[in-house]
Amino acid sequence: MDIQDKAREKMNAFEKILLKIPGFKGYFEREFRRDADRLQREFIVGQLQKAKINLERIVQAVSRQKNLDRLTEYDLLARSIQKTCSEIRYADQGYSGFFDLVKIKEAELDAVYRLDGEMADLASRFCGQFDPERARDLAERGLEAPSAMLAQIDALFAKRTAMLKGYQPQGE
Repeated sequence: MDIQDKAREKMNAFEKILLKIPGFKGYFEREFRRDADRLQREFIVGQLQKAKINLERIVQAVSRQKNLDRLTEYDLLARSIQKTCSEIRYADQGYSGFFDLVKIKEAELDAVYRLDGEMADLASRFCGQFDPERARDLAERGLEAPSAMLAQIDALFAKRTAMLKGYQPQGE
């Protein structure tokens, strides 16, 4: 079940009645899509920020050990996380307005929402990489796996952006 289905289940009786008013349904659906898209992106950003906070705690521990090589590596990852957070937070919303040059059809929006769902799942797993209980393992393993996960999130986000701008066919 995706975020839109969950949100539809939580509609109150008044909102359900409003959907039956001719002409209002389209407006309401657009607002609904905007809210669902914003909530999904906020969740992704929240997970990434949580990971960044835990990473900063690990950085403090590494700096106490005076391991400067590792410190640079951690700092670069923290900056990458912040960049990704900013891009996702201020991204184009998952809908097209009446006067928008690129019109996004329902099937394309569904594909965008699937990408958002994949990003949310990946962001949750990424955040788990920086669990304070696993900090010692992370310090020993290095940042290859988390960096690869962040690169996957960035790639999914780039694909999402391309789809919303009309650069990529829906089937790819």
